[in-house]
Amino acid sequence: MVYIPTKVRRASRTIGEQLRNQRKLMGLTAQMVADRSGITTVTLRRIEQGESVRTDVLFRVLRVLHMLDAVVDATDPYQTDVGRLRAAEQLPKSVRPKKVVF
Repeated sequence: MVYIPTKVRRASRTIGEQLRNQRKLMGLTAQMVADRSGITTVTLRRIEQGESVRTDVLFRVLRVLHMLDAVVDATDPYQTDVGRLRAAEQLPKSVRPKKVVF
């Protein structure tokens, strides 16, 4: 079994709860969201309980709940402090670790 950091487990549970709340606010049953997402209700329950699923499955549920665009926007690196500071710099084609000379 792979170790999952506590902060990641907590975030998964929180996101699952928020998705369940959004589903309920939209007046959708678990079956309705599962059908529209092309998944089973068991998989939806796993997502809502913060368990691991494939990202494409999660994205399909986010789309049905009208939350996909917000998640995509939230991952924009130029919306982070580092991204805003370095926005004027050209992105490197690749990133390699710096060599340490002793």
